[in-house]
Amino acid sequence: MDDYICSEDQWVYVYGFKSWISGNEETFFDSAFIAKGQHQVELNFKIPCATDAELFFSKNGPSGLGFAVEQDSCLVLNVDESSPFYNTYCCTEATQGSLNNFLHKLMQERDDYCDKLKYYAKEEQTDSINILSNNYLNRLKSVMSEASEAVVLEHCFSFMKYYVPNVNNLNEILQKFATKFDWCNSLKEYYDISITLPPSEEAKKVEKRYAQLNKEKNQCKLLNKDLGERMDLVFEDADGKKISTNDISSPYIFVDFWASWCKPCRKEIPYVKEAVAKHKDAITVYAVSIDNKREAWQKAIEEDSTQEFLQMIGTLRNGTPTRLLKQLNIKTIPANFLLDKEKRIVAKDLRGEQLIQTLDSLMKQ
Repeated sequence: MDDYICSEDQWVYVYGFKSWISGNEETFFDSAFIAKGQHQVELNFKIPCATDAELFFSKNGPSGLGFAVEQDSCLVLNVDESSPFYNTYCCTEATQGSLNNFLHKLMQERDDYCDKLKYYAKEEQTDSINILSNNYLNRLKSVMSEASEAVVLEHCFSFMKYYVPNVNNLNEILQKFATKFDWCNSLKEYYDISITLPPSEEAKKVEKRYAQLNKEKNQCKLLNKDLGERMDLVFEDADGKKISTNDISSPYIFVDFWASWCKPCRKEIPYVKEAVAKHKDAITVYAVSIDNKREAWQKAIEEDSTQEFLQMIGTLRNGTPTRLLKQLNIKTIPANFLLDKEKRIVAKDLRGEQLIQTLDSLMKQ
């Protein structure tokens, strides 16, 4: 695990379903405590067959990083802030784990197929859609014929049911392949929902606990942004270097929350530049982007020639907001705060000439 995930104490859980019982039978296969600064953790659990599950980190890190693992095997994953967060079975390649990596490649094939399907649909190329879909359907059938684990069929069933349009005799196809693993109720549920078993009392408890964990993770103490309050910020620049407002010694700091897609934000830039030009020795611009795509963030900086500002990013590499950005609870942008030397908020939401006028007034005091 990287420094971000290990920046504070937390728990990690292995959450999933006992597919051999039912698609409703939720469970925690294992859990472990991670101390601040601890970069490795080992989880152990026994399963009667290969399965997929999710890693859930209670504070920093993914809320549903999916993986697949066989019986009596070892799976090794590197997890960092760029790891996907939700509903991402086998989207991360393992450093060790053959089943996981096979399904990872299968997921990549699905994504490539979907991209082509969208393109042909946009271009209204019906014949190309039919050819592509038939080829992908045959590919899935081939994988299912060779599959030695039920979890592989579960993925293929899902792809076939939800991504391949107008499959003839779909239920018959699914039923035929499901007979390879007649004990696996989750496979049967794809074509006969009537056999789905209700969750046990234990599974119901797991469902409630998992929902509570998600709720607690998404809740964070909001910071006070009233005038006179301190605002201590630490965000990363494009190189991953953390820069704190406490490290800035200029008399005033203009903290500006913006995004590349926010036209009103970018219309304010000439006024900010003018303020910097007029009060160059008195103000530092600490610009925090909330872009979820770093390429767009960097492109906007180039287009607006704002390299002179301290350009920070308020989102992780997977596009999700950092905990600090969540605590700031920025509802709309542009949003800005003017901090004095003590890092206290002396003005906020300054637009147009207001920033220059406010600085002029402060300089006379």
